[in-house]
Amino acid sequence: MNYLQWLTQETPTKFWHDSAMPEEIDAAIENGALGVTTNPVLTYKTLQAAPEFWQSEVDKIPRSLTPPQRAEALLRMVAVYAAGRFRQIYDQTEGEHGYALGQLDPSICMDSEKMIAQGLRYASWADNISVKTPSIKSALPLVEELASRGIAVCTTLNFSVSQAMAVGEAYTRGRAKALESGIKPKPIFVVQQGGRLDEYLLETVKDNGLSVSPEVVCNAGNAVCKKVYRLFRQRGIPAKVMPAGLRGVHHLTSMAGADIVFSLQARVQKMAIEADP
Repeated sequence: MNYLQWLTQETPTKFWHDSAMPEEIDAAIENGALGVTTNPVLTYKTLQAAPEFWQSEVDKIPRSLTPPQRAEALLRMVAVYAAGRFRQIYDQTEGEHGYALGQLDPSICMDSEKMIAQGLRYASWADNISVKTPSIKSALPLVEELASRGIAVCTTLNFSVSQAMAVGEAYTRGRAKALESGIKPKPIFVVQQGGRLDEYLLETVKDNGLSVSPEVVCNAGNAVCKKVYRLFRQRGIPAKVMPAGLRGVHHLTSMAGADIVFSLQARVQKMAIEADP
């Protein structure tokens, strides 16, 4: 087994693949990936990189659609394909894993009602679509509503502990409503940005002329992830921490063994396998 195969088979730690490239999805599944991150940017990249793969489906999209409608149709095409590749895992894990993400239109992120309507539409595409929402206050009603209906949720670009706790508490309220209604809850994946936070703080240290060691700063993102993980467990919040934006193998190894789900780009997967920590 390579490192990722060992990690996912022998420890509680799992990972999802972070790209919509068909050949990368296949390789990630071989390495043990249990889900896939898709979003508008990754949709654009796969359409540009593999146009011949998608062309027949793109041709089926009506030309009369408005730009936002066409963007949603393209996102649906890619997300449904990715969900199909992980459907077997979804069934085998009874809905714990095997999801593809459908990310909401960022232009409506301040309107809770519009996000709820779009989120319900996305969830209708496939049983194993997880609706990806921004980690902002206006999304909290959406998180609670989707959770109450037994719809999987992913909240993204959490940089702080407070963001993670707010979405975790909203999910817990929604989950309780689902159980009261006899609905089987589905999971929430709380994306915590590790490497990206480190990069921002490194720039802050540089801009302000602070004497803080880069080796210390490069553990900041992991420190936030670990605190969120600890608080979720202490407070009984049944949410999965999903570290993302990894920049080095240390972002993975310092939390390996925890009951968390990493989101790993193909580059980071290759880095971890070659390092064989």
